[in-house]
Amino acid sequence: MANNLDIRVYPIDEPKGNTLAFASIAIDDLVAIRGVRVVTGEKGLFVSMPQSQDNTGLYHDIAFPLNGDLRKEINAAVLDEFERQSDLYPDQRGYEKPEAVTEGRSAEDIKLDVKVFPIAEPKGETLAFASAGFDNVAAIRGIRVVNGDKGLFVSMPQSKDKKGNYHDVAFPLSGDLRRAVSKAILAEFNQQAAEKKQSIGDRLSEGVQQAAQYVANAPSKTAAKKSPGLGD
Repeated sequence: MANNLDIRVYPIDEPKGNTLAFASIAIDDLVAIRGVRVVTGEKGLFVSMPQSQDNTGLYHDIAFPLNGDLRKEINAAVLDEFERQSDLYPDQRGYEKPEAVTEGRSAEDIKLDVKVFPIAEPKGETLAFASAGFDNVAAIRGIRVVNGDKGLFVSMPQSKDKKGNYHDVAFPLSGDLRRAVSKAILAEFNQQAAEKKQSIGDRLSEGVQQAAQYVANAPSKTAAKKSPGLGD
């Protein structure tokens, strides 16, 4: 089945590095991905998905298509749109229609693959990271489970602009789907927390039982101090 793509490219008039444009992509009625870059490299132009850097210095895609054919289709479409926009005068660029926001398919009809990775010893409000796959078409990483003033909530991966404002880098396109993703992630997080609590309780109980058994089997102090006499 062909995927419905809404691709928008915004060339940088005077690029100061190898990034020539930014782009946004909406895939079907599933997800939107912002912060996509058109980059010039040694072998020519290529498309880079938004990325984050881990503690080891490696970069990972925050959001991306899940199959190679779709990624090639998106890359080609982004580069074609970049060429089209670049041929226009700056005041002619832009898009008449707003970016895609849909309330089409029900979230119940969309296959979600959610994974949650709790932080062993959280030092802030973020308690876990999560990923979500949508219909085997696209995935979002870097989702966070956050402990806020009103309880736990799910935050999509974000970036900060020059004014200090935060914006979602990737997110479900419909409110219904976004709520379904949040519900699934929190359910998985709570399930893992419950299992961890149960595991700790089981280990404590096992430790108490082992201690009690050790005490029961240990020789008494009187028996330990008794020495055999000459008449024994």
